Amino acid sequence: MQIGAIEVQPGQKVYELFKTGETHGRFPVHIPMHVIAGATAGPMLVVQAGVSGLEIEPSLILPQVVNALDPAAIAGTVVIVPLMNTSGFEFEQVNSVWDDRHLNRLGRGKADGTVSEQMIYQYYEAVIAQADAVIDIRTGAQWSYHHYAGVYQTGAVTDSKELAQALGLPQVVMGQPADQSMAFEAAKDGKKVVAAYIGGGPGLRDYREQDLERVQRAVLNAMHHLGMLAGSPVYEPGVVQVIDAHTFLMPSGERGFTFIDSSKRGKAVAAGETLGYVQHPFSGEVVETIRAPRAGVMVHAGASWPLPPEDHVLAIVGDLIEEVSRR
Repeated sequence: MQIGAIEVQPGQKVYELFKTGETHGRFPVHIPMHVIAGATAGPMLVVQAGVSGLEIEPSLILPQVVNALDPAAIAGTVVIVPLMNTSGFEFEQVNSVWDDRHLNRLGRGKADGTVSEQMIYQYYEAVIAQADAVIDIRTGAQWSYHHYAGVYQTGAVTDSKELAQALGLPQVVMGQPADQSMAFEAAKDGKKVVAAYIGGGPGLRDYREQDLERVQRAVLNAMHHLGMLAGSPVYEPGVVQVIDAHTFLMPSGERGFTFIDSSKRGKAVAAGETLGYVQHPFSGEVVETIRAPRAGVMVHAGASWPLPPEDHVLAIVGDLIEEVSRR
């Protein structure tokens, strides 16, 4: 297995910095990367996280997942990137510091573009282009909490849906928006792709262990599903809700403190049902009631901090098209 200058032999586990370019000051730009080459042939799975510099939860558990994996027991190759946006992480911001670009809004990058565009280009060509399956782990940073798997309506949709169901999250949302991300580009290339939304908001404080277990379980379940590890996936008890035709609720323009009823996530709601409200920060009056625009099921996603950015999703409502029981 060759990734840029990184060479890994069968049965090896390697941690390297994948160089993608240089800054104007000639400082090297790297992506920290773990490559685990199984002892036998099999598919290549890419697990990437931390594309936003504030989405740090996966980096707390993914290196431990790497440490626990035995190459001798693996068929194929696993590439794990715990925290891609190192400059955003260093300076505590969403975008790359080099050029203020969001790494998941650059498609597959540009060979002659900005520092971030070159980063994504080099990474896409060397890593994602070789992959059979991609799991892009995302969180809600400090603004929202998530717990679902998104599947794009392009490429290998059925295979991606089956992979999404295997991850162990309570909901699979079909029709993940075409979001100019690396994952969307990989889906267009016909790869099995899941955007796995896990954690964010109060999760790092209140649900840290549960969310880290979900990240770990998602990676191992994907490997079981793809035949890279012996055995079967391990699930939390319950059912997987498959949801389609979803509607995103966005801020209307009313300013203040925004609160969404998180207890309704995963449950059926009626058209016009109250989902939250916006409160005037100084008078305390309710200036807007946030209502479901239609009947459906609320997705395990949405705002959990009273001051979400203006382009941030408040809640998602969709149609329940299938329930898959798991044990």
